[in-house]
Amino acid sequence: MSVLSKKLTTALLGVSVTAALANCESPDADDASSAARSPGSPAVSSSPGSAPPGRGSYKDGEYTVDGEYGTRGSSIGVSLTLEDDEITAVEVTPHATDETSLALQKRFAEAVPELVTGRDIDDVELDRVAGNSHTPEGFNDALEETKAAASR
Repeated sequence: MSVLSKKLTTALLGVSVTAALANCESPDADDASSAARSPGSPAVSSSPGSAPPGRGSYKDGEYTVDGEYGTRGSSIGVSLTLEDDEITAVEVTPHATDETSLALQKRFAEAVPELVTGRDIDDVELDRVAGNSHTPEGFNDALEETKAAASR
C-alpha cells in the first residue's frame, strides 16, 4: 500500500468514526428531544440560551473576511451567512495572482460550499480540499475571524 493510500485510508477512517460518534445518542435521552430532531442529527444538550461547553454563540448575519495563510501573505476571501450558529451560505473568493495558485484556489472555492453549508460553524475545520493543502488554513483563519466578529 502506498503512503498516499495509507493516508487516504486513515483520513477516511477518521471521518467515518467522527460521523458515527456525532450521531450517537445516550440511551436515556427523552423522546421529546429525539422527535424534535431530524433523522441522523446529533443529540445536543444545553440549557436554554447557552452554548454547549467549548462552543460559541454567534450573532446571525452575513460576514465577509479575508483568511490569511502561508509565509508569503497568501489570502482568500470568505463570505458566509450564519443562522443559529449554522453556516447557511458560503462563498470563497480567490485572491491569488499566480496562475497555478489561482487555479488551486478556484478548485478550493468550488468544493467548499458542499463541505460546510448546513454545518455548525464550530464543527467546521478544513484540512485538505480539492488538492489544496495550504488554502484550507486561510479558510480556517477566516472562520476564526468570523467567530470573533459574530461573538455575542
